[in-house]
Amino acid sequence: MSILLDRTNRVLIQGATGQMGTFFVEDARKYGTKIVAGVSPGREGTTVGGDVPVFASVRTAREETGADSAIVFVPPAAVLGATIEAIEAGCRLVVATADELPVLDTIEIRAAARANGTAFVGPNSPGIISPGKAKLGFMPSFCYKEGNVGVISRSGSLSYEGSKRLTVAGIGQSTVIGIGGDPVKGTTAAEALELFHNDPETSAVLYLGEIGGSEEVFVAEYASRAGAKPVAALIVGQTAPPGKKMGHAAALIGSKAEGHQAKIAMLREAGVHIANGVGEVVSATRAALASHAKATAAA
Repeated sequence: MSILLDRTNRVLIQGATGQMGTFFVEDARKYGTKIVAGVSPGREGTTVGGDVPVFASVRTAREETGADSAIVFVPPAAVLGATIEAIEAGCRLVVATADELPVLDTIEIRAAARANGTAFVGPNSPGIISPGKAKLGFMPSFCYKEGNVGVISRSGSLSYEGSKRLTVAGIGQSTVIGIGGDPVKGTTAAEALELFHNDPETSAVLYLGEIGGSEEVFVAEYASRAGAKPVAALIVGQTAPPGKKMGHAAALIGSKAEGHQAKIAMLREAGVHIANGVGEVVSATRAALASHAKATAAA
């Protein structure tokens, strides 16, 4: 299968009868995602999208439909319970897109996911999409094209913009993962890179990062190791004033090492192909793909 998500995933929706849940049923099914169940306590026995059965619990939904993946569309206060329910019920992939999730809740969810062997994507994330196959998130489908570039992004809107530019240029994506902009993430940049490293459908990686935090340190460490797939990167926040949060909770420069210039220098030294602005995302990615082609020819 493709990285985490493809046409084989059987998806259940927690909060299926809410506004986002009902929208997702229609949107995701049009894209090819296999939606098999909804979960909304008190609404069991009904359907969404015309024929998707709704159950009272994730465990019952899994037993009745064979669902193996879940997306959570519930208010932030209910995300902790709903996500851990999906994890403990045996879902192998769980996506929670919610913003404003307390850090302690994310820590607890991440611990539960690791203990149960579940891949957790989120929070504060648009989700994950394997272009041409399936999506678990609210990203605009038209931005993506099936291909061989893996995309990792701390920003939702930047992932749409970067992927759309690649698509227009004829460069497709294997999978696009929104890791989110919170300080604690369900899937870190390092973990996403390992997934792409082991994914035969991915030839190169585009990383879309920002100031603050240490995610880019791990990107540099990956890019500098022997046998790594080529990496292109765009780091935004060049003009952000030190000490001021810019949008994401983790986009706060705590030291010079977390600033724009330091991150660019570190990534460039590691051999990452740098885009100096969103307008250079395509050229940087092409350079990464050329590096992969050269390495493959020489092997």
